[in-house]
Amino acid sequence: MGDDGPRTDGDDLSIDPTQTLLAPCAQETVTDVIDDQDYDEFYGLLEPEEVVIVRPYGGDDDELVLAELRPRFVVMYDPDPAFVRRIEVYRSSNPGLGVRVYFLMYADSVEEQRYLSGLRREKAAFERLIREKSNMIIPITGHPRAPHHIESRARSMTSLSTRNAGGNASNVEPSRVIVDMREFRSTLPSLLHAADILVVPATLTVGDYIITPTMCVERKSVPDLIQSFNSGRLFTQCEQMSIHYAQPILLIEFEENKSFQLQTIVEQRSITKDKKPALPQQTGIDPTTVQSKLVLLTLSFPRLRIIWSSSTQATVDIIADLKLNHPEPDPLKAITIGGDDSAVEAGAGAAGGDGSGLFNTVPLDMLRALPGVTSRNWKLVMSRVNSIRDLCDVESEEKMKEIIGGQEQGKACWRFIRKDAR
Repeated sequence: MGDDGPRTDGDDLSIDPTQTLLAPCAQETVTDVIDDQDYDEFYGLLEPEEVVIVRPYGGDDDELVLAELRPRFVVMYDPDPAFVRRIEVYRSSNPGLGVRVYFLMYADSVEEQRYLSGLRREKAAFERLIREKSNMIIPITGHPRAPHHIESRARSMTSLSTRNAGGNASNVEPSRVIVDMREFRSTLPSLLHAADILVVPATLTVGDYIITPTMCVERKSVPDLIQSFNSGRLFTQCEQMSIHYAQPILLIEFEENKSFQLQTIVEQRSITKDKKPALPQQTGIDPTTVQSKLVLLTLSFPRLRIIWSSSTQATVDIIADLKLNHPEPDPLKAITIGGDDSAVEAGAGAAGGDGSGLFNTVPLDMLRALPGVTSRNWKLVMSRVNSIRDLCDVESEEKMKEIIGGQEQGKACWRFIRKDAR
């Protein structure tokens, strides 16, 4: 009796349920479980064939990863043309490995079309590269640079004497080129200076570079050449060079990183598309192309020489080659050529003078006042006629055009002289 009530003595016979549940598990440790099984099953290394590595594309690091892992199967979730090309290189470098590539994509999906569009762009780029390289010049490697030309030129123009301290050539005149001030906006004058050529800046009326007393160079890039043809400025420049120099040169310089041709393939296609197929095919020279204009220019000036340069550095080599075994130009004379003083002295005989500068300037003013005679061609007219009377006594209009140096100018002067004042 009274056993159902609470016990107040010191004996606590109650059991903690938490200790009862955890007691069996506490007796077994993790080490006991691992010891019951194979150790290699938990800590052994997997075979390379069973390893699956998931990683994004890493650019240039992909080549190192492929060379280190040497996978046999590659599954691409998002196909990348650049990574595909790296896998092709890796597969060709390991022919016995049997590399296989899988694309994980839906058929006829947007991802597939994007990948195929990338392949088409790549194919078009390769075809365009093949066409561009077929029109490029063959590079000449191993040719000497400009300083070697200058050194050989100095040895060839100087007679060395063994009695003069072993042939001292200290009295050799340095090689120099007279450069127009407007050409200093380009890099060619600095490259000429780096090639041990003395660059003399001057304000030139005729030409851009005077390399010898008889040799004048007019330098044109391809865009400048086309613009000069359209404006007619190139014809006047070549005319002035032909009058004052025995060897006029037109140097066409291309850009180093572009194809060596006057018109790109895209421009040629546009010209072909613009032509109407219904019109009959014209035979002869097409005046719309740059090549045809160059042919017409050489026909007008037979002494004009055209030189093609692939880059600015190649222009330095060309100028150094042209200067071999030739005397150096005079800066003072190059400045006066084409100016008013030189033209007046050249036409002193036409004005009744003796070439000393003391002559009558009235015929000169009268000549420059005639229609068709401009500031560009009046020097040419003075060199071809002896007086104003001879100019008025020209028999035909074609002869007048030849003397004036232009079709429209000669026609205007002929009509003015032959016009009846009444």
